[in-house]
Amino acid sequence: MHKKGTALEQLNDVIADTVADISKFTKKPGDFSRKRKLDAATTIKVTLNMEGQSLNTEMIHAFPDMDDRMTASAYEQQKAKLSPGLFMHIFNEYNKTSYRRNLFNGKYELYATDGSDFNMPYQSKSKYACKAPTGRPRKDGETYKPFSQLHANLLYNITDRTYRDIIIQPKARADERGAAIEMFERLHPENPYIVLMDRGYDGFNMIEHGNRLNDDGYYVIRTKAGYGGIKEIYELPDKECDVEMTFKVTTSGQYYLQNKDSENIHLINAPKNTHKKYLSPNTRYQRWDFKQFESIKCRVVKFKINEPDTGKEEWEVLLTNLNRFEFPIRKMKELYHMRWDIETSFRELKYALGAVQFHSRKDDFVEMELIAHLIMFNVVSRTINVVYVPQSNEKKYRYVVSFKDAATLVRKYFSLHSHEPLHQIYAELLAFTRPVISGRADKRNMKAKSAVWFVYRVA
Repeated sequence: MHKKGTALEQLNDVIADTVADISKFTKKPGDFSRKRKLDAATTIKVTLNMEGQSLNTEMIHAFPDMDDRMTASAYEQQKAKLSPGLFMHIFNEYNKTSYRRNLFNGKYELYATDGSDFNMPYQSKSKYACKAPTGRPRKDGETYKPFSQLHANLLYNITDRTYRDIIIQPKARADERGAAIEMFERLHPENPYIVLMDRGYDGFNMIEHGNRLNDDGYYVIRTKAGYGGIKEIYELPDKECDVEMTFKVTTSGQYYLQNKDSENIHLINAPKNTHKKYLSPNTRYQRWDFKQFESIKCRVVKFKINEPDTGKEEWEVLLTNLNRFEFPIRKMKELYHMRWDIETSFRELKYALGAVQFHSRKDDFVEMELIAHLIMFNVVSRTINVVYVPQSNEKKYRYVVSFKDAATLVRKYFSLHSHEPLHQIYAELLAFTRPVISGRADKRNMKAKSAVWFVYRVA
């Protein structure tokens, strides 16, 4: 059922419905049964409205009146009563309240899936604890520095600019392809849809899963154009191509060895049984969810891209099941370029909303905060989506509402001490616009970043 009202009013309604049945989301049946200043609704709202500052600073912002202020310890005790699934429930229920749908080409819901890493303060017993070689001996003689890092697999609606699903995994055991398949199975859009995937999601198992999406489901996967990719694609000439290909695959090593010289066949290393008692740690098995022999069909689109830094010829290859008459090569270029918006959303999630820094080392609390940030990301996006920004022919660029400033305003109106009408936010948002400058190609800085410890947080 779609609830009407502003994005914040809809969130308040979902929180109220959740709190009315709070016993389902507490660790003990009696939690939040007594009347306290920091009740369930207040605890949830304070968590949702948090940024990346120190916990004491967050408490000062949440409770500006010193007589009402909760200590960081009191807040932690109340938050510990909540089950990790509470914020996931709010996330899913809030997504159901969305009743405005922007469609690509007036027909398709457009999704992208990708993963992003989130650093957290190290805890040796955490399920997110990792060890990575650094090449520098430490005082104890070890050549690695332990750290904690989680990997969030996210499904993102590009046309509405909202997150639709998340699967959290330890970075050391991240499985992006498996998580993507699981999220696709949970995706039930009201309209035909297209899912965009970057390199790293390619593979015969993913292609066949894409082919078996429901009748209204389509996919676009970027794959390697050169050496190391699928051999049939590697052998394509260096010119624009749009061809249908069929790949014959098998999981039978015996059949592959006997017929590889006479047939164009691919071996998938996914044996059902292995008779070897000891396996090398370098053994890598591939996931395969289908029969022993399969013929996998897909459309292969190859086109040239510009490389401003080197001036070399660079080629891009996309695998898809989209119709070539509705989506010719020119349209495929435009479509895949839209995938970059999920990368932009990661930056806004981490730095505009503060998801780059957490307020705890505990796994459950970190997961709660991450999902809380996703909820607030969706609130900000849905608030922006209904704001009309007047455009002027005298200005060089098109203007849109600034996401960073919108996040600040949403937090202001969502705060516990705010008594301003929620619809008034739309008028304020028009004061914070920015130009949309397309065609920029800044080189990415791939410098790794680590978690910031609590005592070093910015004020």
